Amino acid sequence: MPRTIFLTGATGFIGSRLARRLAARGDRVRCLVRASSDTTDLERVGAEIVRGELTDVGTIAAALDGVDLAYHLAGAYALGPHVDPMAMRRTNVEGTRAFIAAVERAGTPRAVHVSTTAALAPASEGAIGDENSEVPPGAWFPSLYHRTKAEAHRLAREAQARGTPLVVVCPANVYGPGDRGPNGDFIADLLAGRVPGLLLRPGWYSYVHVDDVVEGLILAGEAGRDGEVYVLSGENLSVNDFAQRVCAAAGRRAPALRFPAPLARLSASALDIVSRLTGIRFPLTRETVDTSAGLRWLHSHAKATRELGWSPRPLAEGLPETIAWFLAGRP
Repeated sequence: MPRTIFLTGATGFIGSRLARRLAARGDRVRCLVRASSDTTDLERVGAEIVRGELTDVGTIAAALDGVDLAYHLAGAYALGPHVDPMAMRRTNVEGTRAFIAAVERAGTPRAVHVSTTAALAPASEGAIGDENSEVPPGAWFPSLYHRTKAEAHRLAREAQARGTPLVVVCPANVYGPGDRGPNGDFIADLLAGRVPGLLLRPGWYSYVHVDDVVEGLILAGEAGRDGEVYVLSGENLSVNDFAQRVCAAAGRRAPALRFPAPLARLSASALDIVSRLTGIRFPLTRETVDTSAGLRWLHSHAKATRELGWSPRPLAEGLPETIAWFLAGRP
């Protein structure tokens, strides 16, 4: 039977795809969007639009009336010197707090909070983490994004502990056509030859296609167990190997130079100052260095595969269409 499904973040990279998928299979989709958001694509698929602020518990609770399932995807994902700390905290932390409070007030029978593996602790050398890789108290965070998402993740886990019917899903490093976030910026910079070099000791990420993430979110909404966390990860590669794969797929030459992390941090800090003064975006920032220098953001999707029947595609299958989108001018 058609369900009424509520989404925050429905105009974003993942959320817009999820809204289209849900609508295409006959679900009634209701989306909370900012007053300034362009909702043309959502309206085209028949979504009901609710204008309001992400931190307004009353508006969200009212929008949840009669809803069978709610997804919280809204989030601010950015790295670098132009990040607004107050705005990022308001979206990632206070937005999550408001969503959970609204779900509890409205008595919504089922909800999914979309977290990230960036909210989990990175894996140690030679190991792979999982959904239980909680960030210890007092941990250092490589970026404000990581810090605020970890705080939001903790709020969701606390809600689960007190009985809120909530499933938490942690996608890894999401890629695909339409990516305008930091990972998309990295791909665009590689293809344009704007990356002079990479790190001597690069970090590792798990790369998962956006459409596989959407499928995982649908499965989590249908079959995920309340109180549980599911990781949606993909193919594990170092940043340098990923750069090589991207450039090879596009017929471009990969960056040949390698820099030690301290030198990269020093250069990035100087570029951050110039960027703040001029507004110019550079491919190197202090936060991009810190998030990539030797850290292993690797977490197993075994639980999602076992319990939800989910599996990701390899990069060899997902990367060509992604590169084609970027080569078309990142429209």
